[in-house]
Amino acid sequence: MNLGDTQVWIPDPEEVWKSAEIATDYRVGDKVLRLLLEDGTELDYSVNPESLPPLRNPDILVGENDLTALSYLHEPAVLHNLRIRFAESKLIYTYSGIILVAMNPYKQLPIYGDAIIHAYSGQNMGDMDPHIFAVAEEAYKQMARNQSIIVSGESGAGKTVSARYAMRYFATVSKSGSNAHVEDKVLASNPITEAVGNAKTTRNDNSSRFGKYTEISFDEQNQIIGANMRTYLLEKSRVVFQSENERNYHIFYQLCASAQQSEFKHLKLGSAEEFNYTRMGGNTVIEGVNDRAEMVETQKTFTLLGKSKYPIRGCIAQWLCNRKIVTSSETVVKPMTRPQAVNARDALAKKIYAHLFDFIVERINQALQFSGKQHTFIGVLDIYGFETFDVNSFEQFCINYANEKLQQQFNMHVFKLEQEEYMKEDIPWTLIDFYDNQPVIDLIEAKMGILELLDEECLLPHGTDENWLQKLYNNFVNKNPLFEKPRMSNTSFVIQHFADKVEYKCEGFLEKNRDTVYDMLVEILRASKVCKVLVFRSSLYLLMETLNATTPHYVRCIKPNDEKLPFEFDSKRIVQQLRACGVLETIRISAQSYPSRWTYIEFYSRYGILMTKQELSFSDKKEVCKAVLHRLIQDSNQYQFGKTKIFFRAGQVAYLEKLRLDKLRQSCVVIQKHIRGWLQRKKFLRERRAALIIQRYFRGQQTVRLALKEAWAAIIIQKHCRGYLVRNLYQLIRVATITIQAYTRGFLARRRYRKMLEEHKAVILQKYARAWLARRRFQSIRRFVLNIQLTYRVQRLQKKLEDQVGAHSASFTFTFSYMAVVYLKPRGVVVNMIPGLPAHILFMCVRYADSLNDANMLKSLMNSTINGIKQVVKEHLEDFEMLSFWLSNTCHFLNCLKQYSGEEEFMKHNSPHQNKNCLNNFDLSEYRQILSDVAIRIYHQFIIIMEKNIQPIIVPGMLEYESLQGISGLKPTGFRKRSSSVDDTDAYTMTSVLQQLSYFYTTMCQNGLDPELVRQAVKQLFFLIGAVTLNSLFLRKDMCSCRKGMQIRCNISYLEEWLKDKNLQNSLAKETLEPLSQAAWLLQVKKTTDSDAKEIYERCTSLSAVQIIKILNSYTPIDDFEKRVTPSFVRKVQALLNSREDSSQLMLDTKYLFQVTFPFTPSPHALEMIQIPSSFKLGFLNRL
Repeated sequence: MNLGDTQVWIPDPEEVWKSAEIATDYRVGDKVLRLLLEDGTELDYSVNPESLPPLRNPDILVGENDLTALSYLHEPAVLHNLRIRFAESKLIYTYSGIILVAMNPYKQLPIYGDAIIHAYSGQNMGDMDPHIFAVAEEAYKQMARNQSIIVSGESGAGKTVSARYAMRYFATVSKSGSNAHVEDKVLASNPITEAVGNAKTTRNDNSSRFGKYTEISFDEQNQIIGANMRTYLLEKSRVVFQSENERNYHIFYQLCASAQQSEFKHLKLGSAEEFNYTRMGGNTVIEGVNDRAEMVETQKTFTLLGKSKYPIRGCIAQWLCNRKIVTSSETVVKPMTRPQAVNARDALAKKIYAHLFDFIVERINQALQFSGKQHTFIGVLDIYGFETFDVNSFEQFCINYANEKLQQQFNMHVFKLEQEEYMKEDIPWTLIDFYDNQPVIDLIEAKMGILELLDEECLLPHGTDENWLQKLYNNFVNKNPLFEKPRMSNTSFVIQHFADKVEYKCEGFLEKNRDTVYDMLVEILRASKVCKVLVFRSSLYLLMETLNATTPHYVRCIKPNDEKLPFEFDSKRIVQQLRACGVLETIRISAQSYPSRWTYIEFYSRYGILMTKQELSFSDKKEVCKAVLHRLIQDSNQYQFGKTKIFFRAGQVAYLEKLRLDKLRQSCVVIQKHIRGWLQRKKFLRERRAALIIQRYFRGQQTVRLALKEAWAAIIIQKHCRGYLVRNLYQLIRVATITIQAYTRGFLARRRYRKMLEEHKAVILQKYARAWLARRRFQSIRRFVLNIQLTYRVQRLQKKLEDQVGAHSASFTFTFSYMAVVYLKPRGVVVNMIPGLPAHILFMCVRYADSLNDANMLKSLMNSTINGIKQVVKEHLEDFEMLSFWLSNTCHFLNCLKQYSGEEEFMKHNSPHQNKNCLNNFDLSEYRQILSDVAIRIYHQFIIIMEKNIQPIIVPGMLEYESLQGISGLKPTGFRKRSSSVDDTDAYTMTSVLQQLSYFYTTMCQNGLDPELVRQAVKQLFFLIGAVTLNSLFLRKDMCSCRKGMQIRCNISYLEEWLKDKNLQNSLAKETLEPLSQAAWLLQVKKTTDSDAKEIYERCTSLSAVQIIKILNSYTPIDDFEKRVTPSFVRKVQALLNSREDSSQLMLDTKYLFQVTFPFTPSPHALEMIQIPSSFKLGFLNRL
């Protein structure tokens, strides 16, 4: 078997698994494999022919968003994929089928802002990078049925933070209009429960010591209307005992730190070191946490619940020191011993705190109650994951019991989804072998099971842990394979859980189950006497009943190391948790079925290179895929053809990738062969041409030398001959010239004398003639001027009379006509009329009121005009054409008020005739400011409508659409891609983006919008296009490739060409695309050497350091021959970028608006030349 150069995984005591390469071919029956390790050493590795080392996935599949997209599905592949994503790419989220695996980075990351929330809102889960927001969006989108998000993991893995972010996502996207601020109350419940239910442990500085299920209620509009919280397994023992380097609950230290505040002085508190319950762990301070500031935050959130008193009366003191013994004849009060008193005190403290905790939860629920009808809900469960310690007691038993129930529910849900997928694709359903944990659950909760025997022993007056344990031995040892008795202990028992074997110490089981408090203390507190395990079992039953009625979404939180170091990957700890939380079991189940699933289109695009001409000739792509698979994979059991997808068993995609890579390599060799031949021929032709040139030059030189010698001799002879002939001719011409000059000068002198005599006589005659003509013309002009002056005075008096007679009738017509102007529609104005006609007519009305010097009329006119424009805009908030039309006219009206204001700075562009139309009586600068504010509001709404229309097109057109031949590089996809909650919508292309931009531009131009304002609007649109595309690129690792960078650069060139075509190059719109352009360049540039790192630092000036590192970490090669970005190179770039002082935000703010300026552009149209439609009955305006 030819396995040379094949990479495999072998066990390793330090890293769990390490990679090796097979150095020699393997033959069936070989017991030893010669392996070459990554450090260059060779190893003879013993193998079992029936269990060979697991194969390593091809590099193209490493770093996938979804573990189920891996071709080889096994533990080392999962561990390696998580290591690449977490330790190298700094990506903390990864899908594993329906599970979101969340690694705690132990570092604040800029991936939870509102911009990220809006980026995930409305998106398909499989299209974006894995994120807690993607899971929350999927749940929010599917709320036709109740949903639940189950967050689990061990202490310090980040469960509470993940649940908090999910709830914050719902609060942000639901956008409730309630005056009660329900979302704020829901989020405020988190700081409160963390203060009273979280504590510092050796594993986690903010460890939740209880389980919590929060049910968020929504109305029919998917808005939050309320919530309800249930809690489980509060660790009451922490109130009275903390291990070394641990603390009690946060609230105690917050109270002590705030002891000097007026509202807490009556408690007479001191430092936390003064109290036994708070100093027991030896460390009362958490590094980086200010307990006093935390108390302020807790108080703020408590105000949402209202104030309440929970009095502790002095009567408790008596029964802390005495006990009552009741006999048949009398009641005796007997003093306790010191140990008994301490136990009584501790028991009461635990009971009080448990009641206080329940009381606070009850008050939170009261504050979150709602009066409306709940339509659906989303439940968020934050609960301990599977736990196993050196010493495991009652608490671990309850936690692991709950996890067994959750794992059973998870198994059922996984198989339900698989069965639905198979039925949908018409694939035969085959039963998959999986671990069924029902026997473990029966062992714990069945009749005469562990819990029932525990309750039975608790009811006995003298029941002990030892008696109960003996009953377990008698009932289960050698009878139930899941129960064992340790060899070296008689106080423990072992249960085989789904994750691992766990040994439990029986000590304290009965006491903790009874939750014992002396009778008088119980009477004071009116405590329940129900056994704790019964309460827990009933609450767990209700929880499972609720979860089974919902669509669950799973988040498994993983703690990468115990030292809380940022992005440190401890393989041993991680594998332990992956086994415990069921991720590896899910992978194992997936590997037994068909984990890799491709649509026919995806398969055709990816593996078209493997198809023959005959296969490509088929018109049906589905038949092409079937034909090529039958040829390439002989075993038909390795794949299945569904209605829309092809299903592959584990390893088949890796095999196809190998065939594809081999084909590409063969093609490269052929191309290289032809290119090398072409280069050699080109070199030969170049050398032959050079030789011919040299020969031609040499022969030319010989010929030139001979010609020069002959030419030189001829020149000498010609020189002497020409000199003799020229001297003879010169002497002859000189004599003739002197003779001609003498006669010519005499003739010219006589002619000049005669001319001067004639001119002297003509001047005398002209003087007398001009004087007579001037006197005659003056008399004619004087008569003409007198006639004109008289005529003008008559006409002015007649016009004044006419105006006074018609003033009242004109104002009546004017009052109603200008409102018709305000309600003009764009289509009825722009045809055959000047831009801004309504604005010019409105100003002519203003000028009319000014000419009458009527202040009331002018005030009424301006107020009505402004209110009319506001009303029209309010009625057409979604009408882009109407907004464009009235933005244009508002700006034109504002310009007219400036142009004819009489102010010198605005009049310098006017013609003399236009200056005569200036206002004479009123200063309208105050109204100009109001109009400017109105224009700004219209402009902002105008931009909002454009952004609303173009935003859904941006990502499909700019990022997803592939127009370049050979650019398509689809990769294997996981569960999230294969099962989408959103159907495919109409595909948008780059043409769609350009068409939408052209529509906006044409509409703005038709409505006469000022060119400068058009440029500002286009700049805003281009900023949105760049920001939305770049934000999506940050959140989509599958888009960060060299080929996608080429496509983005091509799309940017289309936008630049559009700007050039519309003559908008000077709009600064191109500059807003610079961050996107640099990101596209960064995807394409070489990323290997120090000089590459320096070039990236110098050129990517429009991207922040966070953004550059994010792109480098997300870079994903599409083919095996592309190189990945190494962590060392990323560190080099990071070191260079450390000197920058730029934003730490990852996402660009898509809501950012550039400041708008309205340019002053004087109107070239004379007012008297404007044609007012006769239907307005405003003809008298033209007579001004």
